[in-house]
Amino acid sequence: ALLRESRPKRLPYVEEVTLYGVGTGEKRHGLNFIPNLIHRIESLPPYAVQVVNIEWTLGKEEVPVVYRTLAPLNLLAVASSLLSVGLLVWAALLHDGVAFIGILLISFASSALGYASYWQRTLPNRRADRWRSQEIVLLPRWRAFVIVRCPEGIARDLYWLPEECQYSSSSRAARLFGGVVGGLMVLAAVVLFANCSSWAMQAAIGTSYAVLNVAYWLITVIPEAWSWDLRCYDVRNSQDRVQHPNYTAAVSSAIKLTRSTGWVREHQVVPKSAAWTHWLEMAEEQLDNDDWDAKKALEDCFLYPT
Repeated sequence: ALLRESRPKRLPYVEEVTLYGVGTGEKRHGLNFIPNLIHRIESLPPYAVQVVNIEWTLGKEEVPVVYRTLAPLNLLAVASSLLSVGLLVWAALLHDGVAFIGILLISFASSALGYASYWQRTLPNRRADRWRSQEIVLLPRWRAFVIVRCPEGIARDLYWLPEECQYSSSSRAARLFGGVVGGLMVLAAVVLFANCSSWAMQAAIGTSYAVLNVAYWLITVIPEAWSWDLRCYDVRNSQDRVQHPNYTAAVSSAIKLTRSTGWVREHQVVPKSAAWTHWLEMAEEQLDNDDWDAKKALEDCFLYPT
């Protein structure tokens, strides 16, 4: 798993989400990694509707989203380093030179692999109109709605531009350090571990790396939002999440909240038929009517087409 054939070019994203720009005509498939830390869109049940307001935190407008210094993975990496130092000291006390060299090699291999994979999140250039308000609708495959209201600068940073990885080393250098140098050091370390002069040293090394392996797997259970510093964004839910009984009611609610049916028509959020077209016309007329039964109106449109 450490010796990847190629490095990912962008952060992981949720493919089953479509983004619609209300009033802008923009459309994009896939929700970026950082905004999904904010929305946790996989946790939304079908037909739920939620409104989220995002602003820059005062005084942190130019602060990028970064990985926390005290993130769980970083703390585990420090613990792993201290464990390696402890194993080196013990190998020296036992006068086990083979184990000492093996531990050094596996440690240097980790450093080489880390250097080959070190990346930073690329950030777009800011524009003068970044404060203009924008409204975005997030629609996952399971038909829930998240309506995001934010400045255009945040919309571009989080939603419209892909999150690309900028690596500190070139692809050729990564293959050299991560593939050739790192791979050879790992192989040499495994051979040396098998030839440690004492069984106690072999048991200590095996147990230590087994525990580390379990610890790294447990890290994947921790919510990823704990590891990222999102303090530059002030995220507020303008209302509690509303759960609707069916898709028609959810669409109607989203239309009322955005005060527009344009994005529904333009991007065919509902089927393109005469009944649905008539229903959208009715929905636009009933924006301020909280008692309007969207489901009943749609049934009437199918039963009594105009």
